[in-house]
Amino acid sequence: MKKIALVLSGGGFKGAFQVGALQYLRENWDRIAPHRPPLSFDIVAGVSVGSLNGLMVALDKFDDLVQLWDDVAERGVSEIYTSDFIDTSTDPNDPNPELKFRLDWNTLRDRFPRTTRNLLLRAIFNRQSLLRTFTAEFQQFKSIADNTPLQRKLNRLAKRGEIRDTVFKCGFVSLRDGKYYSLDQNDFKSDLDFANGVLASTAMPIIWSPVNGVATNRGIPESLVDGGIRDVSPLGDVIDEIVKDDSPEDYTIVIINCSSGKVTEENFLDKNIVQIALRALVDIAITEIFNNDIREFMDKNYILEQFKRKLPGEDLYDYDYDTGGRGNKLKFFNALVIQPESNILGDTLTASRPLIEYRLAHGRARAEIALNVHLNKTGGNKMTVV
Repeated sequence: MKKIALVLSGGGFKGAFQVGALQYLRENWDRIAPHRPPLSFDIVAGVSVGSLNGLMVALDKFDDLVQLWDDVAERGVSEIYTSDFIDTSTDPNDPNPELKFRLDWNTLRDRFPRTTRNLLLRAIFNRQSLLRTFTAEFQQFKSIADNTPLQRKLNRLAKRGEIRDTVFKCGFVSLRDGKYYSLDQNDFKSDLDFANGVLASTAMPIIWSPVNGVATNRGIPESLVDGGIRDVSPLGDVIDEIVKDDSPEDYTIVIINCSSGKVTEENFLDKNIVQIALRALVDIAITEIFNNDIREFMDKNYILEQFKRKLPGEDLYDYDYDTGGRGNKLKFFNALVIQPESNILGDTLTASRPLIEYRLAHGRARAEIALNVHLNKTGGNKMTVV
């Protein structure tokens, strides 16, 4: 029986695109793997929003995943996060809401109580004291938004024992040691740790506070943030998991990415601090990581296909940096990459009914194109990027 792996990249509220693509794949599953239940994957790996979407797929709760995104469309981003600095009360009928920064006196008093106490008198008579107090309070400032609503959902959903016949891997980065951790559901000590691991995978730096730590079979990594800053498309996690699998069956890897892999030109002269941070982190840095990840995978796959065609009885190995010698035997993977057209899914942290529905519809449309192209290819080895 052929095996299938699913890779879901990061992308904030653009993650609705992945759900739309998965809807189409689910409805056409008899064309993909008629011998398997719809959306049954042997491995599911995700970072950031891909970790959230992937968790629901691994739990076989796709209908609940669709409902979650419908709740976001109906009630807005407050289903996932709240903020004193980001305007979350956007027009629910706006087809392309803009991420807006907000600041009022009540917020300043709540966040900087010592600084704002007797502010006028201190500004006139004791400016040095005012600056010292502000510096001390600003030092404790870790994020501009609060993802408690998402945390509550994950605490309810993330149950290790409910994931059957699937390896679910989520990725996060420790700010303490700088390492990227890719863990499956059984690597966590408890369901609460599992929920916090998925939460850490979605915690974009600056936007949300790092997760303090989670107890795992590999220790207790601390100060955890979005795995997308190191591995936006966790292909390596899936390939490492496949290498551990001694099964001889061929794998098809389905990759659903929330970015086109291209950074488009945009005027940033009048953008706010949140938009600048997201542009630098998500649109530029993460897109570049994705480009390198996907290109390296497809390059090796293509080279291996040519090598096997000319020398079918020979094996090819990669390089092991740790030993300085021969590494793992290379294996060709059928690959289906589904991604959006350039720069049309809106801001990463915005949502409205029309925008979510557009992202879902675009995901379906791109999945339809990609799947039809993939299935119409002849021969045993197939690589499709749409």
